[in-house]
Amino acid sequence: MNVKYRSYGENTPLMILAGIVAASSMIFMGINELFEIKFAVFWRVLVLHFLLLIALGIMAYRKSRFIADDYSVTFTRPLFRKIVINYIDIDEITVYTEMHRSRRQHIYHNIYVEVMEFKTIDGKKYAFKNIMDVNPDSRIGAMLGMHKIFEMGKFKILQKFIEQKKYNFYSQDETIKRR
Repeated sequence: MNVKYRSYGENTPLMILAGIVAASSMIFMGINELFEIKFAVFWRVLVLHFLLLIALGIMAYRKSRFIADDYSVTFTRPLFRKIVINYIDIDEITVYTEMHRSRRQHIYHNIYVEVMEFKTIDGKKYAFKNIMDVNPDSRIGAMLGMHKIFEMGKFKILQKFIEQKKYNFYSQDETIKRR
């Protein structure tokens, strides 16, 4: 199971880094005015800052991904380390949805965010957020019902997949013990 998803609220560090790069380029331009640095050096540094801002902008819009196999699930985000969670280490999985209101072009839109929380045996907690692709406020959502729409979420499907793998693993373990 290899799925891409749009993460919600996880690009804040990238935006902070982009702000720092933009501020440092402005400071460098101010220093250039004061000390009159060589023209070639000034443009090289300015172009480098501009390219870094473009790269950070591209990385902010890349999708996150999770890869689930028979024994573990791996979550990856752009510019962050991979998080690998083994099924044996999972104590509890919780999946729920939240509604957030956003304002675009003077109109409020409802954004439904699917949240998946893992609690492991050693006490670690992991939370991942996915912006749902299906809009429950649409006609399809009204016809099917919101609970059906939320059951089709990527994290809900992942939760069922992990629970099935854990069940298969422990049921095989019990049959081996009986022999």
